[in-house]
Amino acid sequence: MSRFILLFSCILAFEKGVRGIEVSISNDGPGVRGSYITFTATVANYDGESLKFSFWDNAQPQHSAEFIQSSPVSNWSVEYPRFVYEAGEYSTKVMLMKNFVGIWYPAASAVTEFKLTDALNGNLVLSQNQEDRPNNFVMVNRTVTHRIELPKKELEFLKKNSSTIVTYWFKDCTYVDQTTDFTLNYTYTDLMNDHYIEAMVVANNEPLQPITTTTTTTTTTTTTTTTTTTTTPKPTPTIPPQSITEIITSNTNETLPTHKLVRRAVSNKTVKKNNSYKDYICHNTSIVPIGKNYTYGYYQETISVRAPISVINITGKNWLQHGDLLNLQVMYTGSPPFDYCVLYKLGQYNITGNETCMSKTRTLSNTFPLVHYFSDSDQHTVVVVIENDIGKTASRATINIYKAVVHAQLSVIVVPVVFCLVAVILVVFGIAYYQHKSRYTVEVADFDFGQAHLDYKTFMERLRDSFRNAFHFRQHDDTDPLTANTRYDSMT
Repeated sequence: MSRFILLFSCILAFEKGVRGIEVSISNDGPGVRGSYITFTATVANYDGESLKFSFWDNAQPQHSAEFIQSSPVSNWSVEYPRFVYEAGEYSTKVMLMKNFVGIWYPAASAVTEFKLTDALNGNLVLSQNQEDRPNNFVMVNRTVTHRIELPKKELEFLKKNSSTIVTYWFKDCTYVDQTTDFTLNYTYTDLMNDHYIEAMVVANNEPLQPITTTTTTTTTTTTTTTTTTTTTPKPTPTIPPQSITEIITSNTNETLPTHKLVRRAVSNKTVKKNNSYKDYICHNTSIVPIGKNYTYGYYQETISVRAPISVINITGKNWLQHGDLLNLQVMYTGSPPFDYCVLYKLGQYNITGNETCMSKTRTLSNTFPLVHYFSDSDQHTVVVVIENDIGKTASRATINIYKAVVHAQLSVIVVPVVFCLVAVILVVFGIAYYQHKSRYTVEVADFDFGQAHLDYKTFMERLRDSFRNAFHFRQHDDTDPLTANTRYDSMT
């Protein structure tokens, strides 16, 4: 019974180990024939135990290998000589095995596919100001470095197996230059134009000529002289059985090393087919081998020449009274289209160059207005970020918001005072007019109109007399103006 329980427990542990582990495999292909491919197996849910990785591919002749290690990652590199393997698609499988009481059993497996190519792989990279361009837009009037970036394994293959490596450069189907370091420096001066750039790397896989030793012996009756001369001649490249297509240009007739450059009078700057040769240059990507002793690579890119953003001017009032609207004008130079945004920072802010826009506004214009309302009365920094196909630039403006002391307006004081004075004058004038009219009525009855003489008085004089009578008359005359001496009393 105990043996049965032990066996059952072992079976459960075995099933758990098989079900709980997973393996995946990847590769760094594609690779040119003659280079190597590295395969990487990775184990998930690794528990620290010893594992066996068993690799094999489906190439002919086949490669295989096994590795026992206490690690979740296993690498396997395989070289595929160019004279043995053809270009095409292949696959490699890995079997992960675990140990159980001294017996290796399969736990998981995975498969990956890879390619062997006739042509070199890699990319054409553009850089300016020692920085790689993130796109195919370059700045006008600044040197552009065109660089063929090969995979590390292919670069090692060329250095190990090639006697000469030459890169031929073409612009708009016209030959420009040849280099031996995979790079070309060129400055574009025509703004808002596009150019078609092509590069072809040709490596001669023939080995360098060996060092030769020549011995010359001269014998005479008296002396014997032995001279040993050692020479290291430069490699003499030969034209392969299938050379590069005859490249038709209109600006050069020089002979390129390794291959011939033929000059023909063709106005449209095209590449001519010659018998079984195929076009390599000018928008044709169907490349065929150019000889068993040569390795080649073809790269192309369309480059657009643009102007970067520069000279950002922010104009307008930087001092605002609380409650006023900010109204600035932003002007800049560069090639459209433009994407911009505005960031508002409290207090002083220094531009870092890492400012980003969460939302952008696109425009074709080189200017735009900036209107904003600040609800407080603090200091603020307005940061303007503008981008185009070349890059982005940020600029800032400091805004100061102040509160002004509120003074009562002159009209608030003058108008009430004036109206009060007018009211007082009207009241006084009314009283004076009433008093004057009363006196005038009484006194007229007392005078003889035939002998009466009235002096002319101005309005101001009458007003002054009215004031005098109104305030002083009753103090100096206690008698009733209607006295018994009046004609009215005598008549009664």
